[in-house]
Amino acid sequence: MGVGEAMTVRQAAENIGISASLVYDLCREGIIKHTRHGRPGRRGTIRISDEAVAEYLAACERTGGADDRSPLRHIR
Repeated sequence: MGVGEAMTVRQAAENIGISASLVYDLCREGIIKHTRHGRPGRRGTIRISDEAVAEYLAACERTGGADDRSPLRHIR
């Protein structure tokens, strides 16, 4: 991508390896930085920079230590 270009939600989802609907949710919750282009009061379009994707992925990294355990456990 050149200077000033950014990914669509679908492209970002493919790069991260998640669904586009999850990317929309993460953008809405402010977890992935993005820009929205269009008229006020309209949906417009979302663009996500390479840097925003890299920041999101870095924030998702886990060390695998004891504090990294999910509170959910497999039920037998």
